[in-house]
Amino acid sequence: MTDSPQSEQFVIFRVGEEVYAVPVRETQEVLRYREAKRIPHAPAHVLGVLNLRGQIIPVVGLREKFSLDSRTPDDDTRIIILNDDGRLTGIVCDVVERVVIIPAKNIEENPDFTGKRSSTAIRGVAHIEGDDSVIFLLSLKQLTEVTT
Repeated sequence: MTDSPQSEQFVIFRVGEEVYAVPVRETQEVLRYREAKRIPHAPAHVLGVLNLRGQIIPVVGLREKFSLDSRTPDDDTRIIILNDDGRLTGIVCDVVERVVIIPAKNIEENPDFTGKRSSTAIRGVAHIEGDDSVIFLLSLKQLTEVTT
């Protein structure tokens, strides 16, 4: 199963009731949740850092990033390790569901309600044939920004 220029593979996961996705090509691995070492004076959504086989990786909490109620991690909680040109970042989600191929025709650019193209962690929206749900596609660059 390969993706063509008309489609792309995504890792689908949930945070709260919402469904999100990141491209498989930007995903290095998925880890069971483990506590990150807190960084003093870091923004609330930066949960800390992990030592992953000798490499220190910042960890971003998506619940905190999206201003959702906190939740105690459980057996389904995962850390998705994203790779941005060799720079690794972990994002914490409630559950990883599956990998899917989404045709380009089912992907739309993020709607701009403000008229100013504001900076957001959402790069677009997508849907899967035969499913009424909306999948929010995350922007790796914006998501891993540690400011704000």
